[in-house]
Amino acid sequence: MLNQIILIGRLTKDPERRGQNSEKPVAVIRLAVDRDFKRDGDPDADFFNCSVFGNQAKFVLEYGKKGRLVSLVGRMQQREWTDQQTGEKHTVYEVSGSDIKFLDKKPENVGTPAAQNHAAQNMAPPAPVQPPMNDYPQPIPGAAAQYPTPDFSGVPDSYAWGPGGAPMDNPPF
Repeated sequence: MLNQIILIGRLTKDPERRGQNSEKPVAVIRLAVDRDFKRDGDPDADFFNCSVFGNQAKFVLEYGKKGRLVSLVGRMQQREWTDQQTGEKHTVYEVSGSDIKFLDKKPENVGTPAAQNHAAQNMAPPAPVQPPMNDYPQPIPGAAAQYPTPDFSGVPDSYAWGPGGAPMDNPPF
């Protein structure tokens, strides 16, 4: 039997922490996955409720923010329960994630204590430092001129068409 699901989508809101155990946290996220096609009146995306556990949850809780692009591998599971007040039965389908990766660049204001400090004080985080371009190799002017142009005059014409020499009137393909 196989129960595996792979989703690539965007977080619709910041991850929520569930459970009191700090060693084994649970992160609850909601993913919007774009559809390949659109029909009139249908939504452009499907939405999935997902749960991630342990170290994966710590990772998601620290770096996950609304709008981030993620890849989630997990399994689909069904939960059923009965409302104790009304006696009505409920069924929920959710994805239990086993591996999650962020597919976009980490926002500057996520995951660093300095950025969290600036956010708490309503200050803009410091601008990133761009490396100077002179650290990259630069082309040497005139370098190509030192190499001669290849001479193909001694190559037989039959090599241009492969074995047999000339093109066929009715090729087999």
